[in-house]
Amino acid sequence: MKILHTADWHIGQFKGPVADGVNLRSLDTVKCLEYMVDVTKSEHPDMVCISGDIFHQEQIGPVRYSDEMVTATSIIEELAEHSKFVVVMRGTPNHDGSGQFRVLEKMLSKNKKIAVVTTPQVISTPIADVACIPGFDKQEFRSKFPGLSAEEENLTWTKYISDMVLGLRAQCSDERTPGVMELQEITKTRDLDRLKKPTILMAHYTVPGCNMESGQTSFFSNFEPVIPREALQAAGYSAVLLGHIHRPQMLEGLENVFYSGAINAMNFNDEGQSRGFWVHEFDGDKMKSGQRYDTPYRKFQTITWTKEDVENYLEQGREFLFAEGYPFTVADKIVRIKYSCTSDQKKALNIPVLQSDLYEIGAFYVADIEAESMIDVTNRGLLSEESDPLLNLKKWLSEKCVKNPDKVVELAEPIIAAVGKSETTSENHGVLRPVSISVKNYRNYKEENFDFTDISFCSINGVNGAGKSSLFMDAIADCLFEETREGDNKAWIRGTEDARSGTIEFVFDIGEKRFRVVRTRTKSGRATLNISQKDGEEWLNLSAERIKDTQSEIEKILGMDSMTFRSCALIMQDQYGLFLQAKKEERMTILGNLLGLSVYGLMEQETKKLLADTRRSLLSKKEAVKVKTEFIEEKGDPDDEFEKLEKENSELAQIRQMTDQDIEVCRKQIADYKAGQEKSDELLRVIDAVNKELLLIRSDKVSAEEERETCDAFLKNSEMILDKAREYEMAEETVRAFASDVMEYESCKRALEEKNSQIQRYENIISTTKMQNKAINEQLSAISSEDEELILRKLSELEEKRKELVGVHEKKDRCAAVYAEVNKRHTEITEKVHNLSTQMKLAEADLEAYKKQQEFINNSGCSDIENATCRFLEKAREDVAKIEQTEEKISSINGRIQAAKEEYALYASEKKKEIADIGYSEEQEKGILDEIADLETYQKRKEEMDSRKALRARLEGEMASNDKTIGSCIENVSTVKLESERITESVSRLTETVEKYQKAKCVADELRVYSEQKANIPVYVERKKHVEEKLKDFEEREQRKKEEWSKLCEEHSCLREELIGIPAGKEEKLSELERKKTELEEKVSSLQVRKGVLLQRREDTRKAKEEIKQLKADISREAETAARYEVLKQAFSQDGVPHQIVRNIIPHITNTANNILGQMTGGTMGVEFVMERTVKGKDGDKATLDVLIDEYGKTTLPYASKSGGEKVKASLAVILALSEIKATAAGIQLGMLFIDEAPFLDSDGTEAYVDALEAIQARYPDVKIMAITHDPEFKARFEQSVTITKDENGSHVQWG
Repeated sequence: MKILHTADWHIGQFKGPVADGVNLRSLDTVKCLEYMVDVTKSEHPDMVCISGDIFHQEQIGPVRYSDEMVTATSIIEELAEHSKFVVVMRGTPNHDGSGQFRVLEKMLSKNKKIAVVTTPQVISTPIADVACIPGFDKQEFRSKFPGLSAEEENLTWTKYISDMVLGLRAQCSDERTPGVMELQEITKTRDLDRLKKPTILMAHYTVPGCNMESGQTSFFSNFEPVIPREALQAAGYSAVLLGHIHRPQMLEGLENVFYSGAINAMNFNDEGQSRGFWVHEFDGDKMKSGQRYDTPYRKFQTITWTKEDVENYLEQGREFLFAEGYPFTVADKIVRIKYSCTSDQKKALNIPVLQSDLYEIGAFYVADIEAESMIDVTNRGLLSEESDPLLNLKKWLSEKCVKNPDKVVELAEPIIAAVGKSETTSENHGVLRPVSISVKNYRNYKEENFDFTDISFCSINGVNGAGKSSLFMDAIADCLFEETREGDNKAWIRGTEDARSGTIEFVFDIGEKRFRVVRTRTKSGRATLNISQKDGEEWLNLSAERIKDTQSEIEKILGMDSMTFRSCALIMQDQYGLFLQAKKEERMTILGNLLGLSVYGLMEQETKKLLADTRRSLLSKKEAVKVKTEFIEEKGDPDDEFEKLEKENSELAQIRQMTDQDIEVCRKQIADYKAGQEKSDELLRVIDAVNKELLLIRSDKVSAEEERETCDAFLKNSEMILDKAREYEMAEETVRAFASDVMEYESCKRALEEKNSQIQRYENIISTTKMQNKAINEQLSAISSEDEELILRKLSELEEKRKELVGVHEKKDRCAAVYAEVNKRHTEITEKVHNLSTQMKLAEADLEAYKKQQEFINNSGCSDIENATCRFLEKAREDVAKIEQTEEKISSINGRIQAAKEEYALYASEKKKEIADIGYSEEQEKGILDEIADLETYQKRKEEMDSRKALRARLEGEMASNDKTIGSCIENVSTVKLESERITESVSRLTETVEKYQKAKCVADELRVYSEQKANIPVYVERKKHVEEKLKDFEEREQRKKEEWSKLCEEHSCLREELIGIPAGKEEKLSELERKKTELEEKVSSLQVRKGVLLQRREDTRKAKEEIKQLKADISREAETAARYEVLKQAFSQDGVPHQIVRNIIPHITNTANNILGQMTGGTMGVEFVMERTVKGKDGDKATLDVLIDEYGKTTLPYASKSGGEKVKASLAVILALSEIKATAAGIQLGMLFIDEAPFLDSDGTEAYVDALEAIQARYPDVKIMAITHDPEFKARFEQSVTITKDENGSHVQWG
């Protein structure tokens, strides 16, 4: 029966190369896991045991989470497919998170051949019983054992694990249940060993005595919970299959205890160690053998250089690497170089070139190239992505000699954990490259779009205020973060009346993924924000409901905040002065902000909150002490009253005491008899245990004898092994002798291929350039000429006609104004006449009615109209009286209407004369427009003529440049051919030597196994000696156990005789005494009421005093807690841990800045940061940071004393050094650098600005560089240029 044992897969991402958005080191892990699956297919193990740490990180983003979960489940399911059962156990919580294992368990739940274990338990199967002890969560453990110190906690945890090892063993069964047919066969053969099955312990802890990754032996300490060796020995598992330690091993002094080791190498601690898994074979419940399989893990290689090595490399370059055999040393490995050097060598050593050389000779990944003498080893942890705030706090506490630092750290852990969960890191990997920026109503731009696809090294030109930084810096920053320079988020909207809202759209790539951010805002303040990801032809929305949450998602995707992005990708004018031009006492604070140490500010705020809560609790408890003291004073002295009552009860108490004594004597006699009986039973159990130990010793003795036979069998072949090993050494000597010639041969072959490639490239250039010249000649022939004098004359006529048209338009406008006045006056008169006509119509209607009344009177037949009293006639008489008045009114209104009409006729006549005097003619305007239309064709012909002249000049310049290129290439071909012939002779000379080398190497490969076996001969001799000593020890222990067993049996016999002499029947006497005691209690019942009241008063007083005592203890303890929170507040403040980190990171910034500055200046300039001086201030002493510029042949001076050219180079070097550090922390490589010209440049500084940018392009060839320059002379030094113009319609981009 076989069991495959593996652990510590650590599926996840490690620092290394990325291709197509995929972390290649994660693929290394997958490759190792797939190799294990292949072995499983051939070996077909019965069971697979995976002992923890499946994943590398607990908290990761959803994309990586999904990829890693898919990898884990697919590998586990493949293992299950080719085995009978798989046990997957959770490791330490910081790797195997609880959430990850819940998902893993759910995804694998349908596969009944897989058990996912997250709690201690026994998995019972027909193959084996497996006891599992997963890694524990500290918080879960502390909830079970609260209030322990760190030392007590580890000791208690170790004891808890030890008990669990023994307890789970008791739940395991050593025998399996056979089928009916198999049971019949076992009954016939009486082979009971076939019923036995192994008991396995899986755990994820350290066992004292194991070898760590560093090569040191781990011993039991109070600083780590471990599995005690004694517990494993006492439990007697068939095999112990462990995870957690990455070095594969079988523990000495323990039987069948194995660490499988990690599946793949992870860091330089793993250098020189194998990685893989075990396949163990069992016979019944005994382990028969174990085979170790090494996976195709990625190897690490450290190269150490002396000052002499550095000097040789500076002189010889890549040839030195070939001469020293480094192509074989670094091939397909993760490499780092540690070197010692002088300061001059440090300036001369070009780290990027060395890194490129290592890649050229075959290195998989160059992890680090560092000067041991330049950067203190203790500071590297602060620079790595593994930097731990808790570790930094411990260092700070140690430096400050804080009392009880463990207690302070214990308070800090939950604060750090809470703040850590709120921090976000990028889930994306690869290079961030801009794709396009589009704006509408943004600052000076009405609408503009720019595509960055073809940008490589480009200048941005234009007059001040045209909008250069607005589009290429502010728009990108405002789209991503909207932190405007004015502080008002509405300020970026274009300031014209028609611009009611604005839009910014920025599209960018991270690795193979494409994202789009769109931000809009109205002048009223309303805003929208959207982030999308490209999926085929569609955009997938990644936005949240709230803008704040969407902003967080954008920063999470980028892996950086606004300050980081501005420091790394967009270098604006104010960034230059942010650090270097600050006061020396302010630079430490600014540097901390640039490095993103704001997390400590959050921790400081949380600590202040907890400190305030603790102080409030202290005040509350002090108030409670005061209240309870007053309560005790009110209760009087119940003890005095109770003493008097006790005197009354003294006689009865004496009687009760005597009765109690009699009862106690009786009970003791009964207890003695029971104790003797229990002791007898215990002796029987001990005798049985000793008997089992005796059987176990005999079993171990048999195993040792078998092991001695194995050693004897191996040592029989020792002579033959020694002979073969000598043959191997001779072959190896031959290989070493010819190795240098072989390396020279390989180097020459590669050089010959390179020369041939160069010749082909030069010939291709010559051919291509000649074809270009031919095409240019054809273009020049096709360019036609124009009559320039005629065109210029016509354009002059066009300008005159346009001026004439302006005069006509002025007359037209004046006429239009007069017409408007006339129309206005006509409207007024018309309205006035209409109103008067309405009044006249009403008056005429009244007159007609009055006249009808007069006719009524005339026809009434009344003789005395004047004196008539009839109501009808009276009303008619009144109306007739109004006829004359109404006729006058009508006449008046008619006169006013005539007057208004005459007034308007006069006014219209005057205005008609005024229009005639202006002299506007519509026919004249039309004629001028027709003439202008004819003349405008000459303007287009002028533009075409200018374009042809420019084209001719450019083509003639290109042809001259091409002629120079052809001549240079012909010269180079001749030179390279001569070098190629020399190299060919060297290859021919070395061919025979290479053949001898390969023959000797084949012999060495065949005999290498005997060399390894030779090394094992002393091991087997020593092992045999050790086994014989064990056999002797087993015989002695067997004899001692026999004697111990006899002695225990004799003791048990004597005890049984003593029990016979103890009298029985005491139970009845005990009952009689208890009845007597009850009668006495009834006699004092009348006194108990008073006593109960006094007891209650005394109890209340006692409780109050105890509560006061407890409160005072709490006050003391909380006062200590408050003091520790004060220490934490100081530690998390700007002058605490952040100051410590800044102080330690300064050498790394200096080193990086000087690398960049050395490349800019050819090693003639350097930057030096001088620290530790203090300046007195109102807030106390402050650490200062002076910046000195060291220039070859000149006096070292402060930064502010240097000229513009020197300052700009130093500024760019320091800014880019900070950018590299921040970009590394963000986890995303930046493929863009958009930079503004420094504000403090003189004439030399302006030139240095462009020189520096060219050096940066050489250092980072894949980065898109766009630089704003205010000097048009430097436009020609850039491969590409963009010009910003501005007119009445806003700013525009011209791409050339």
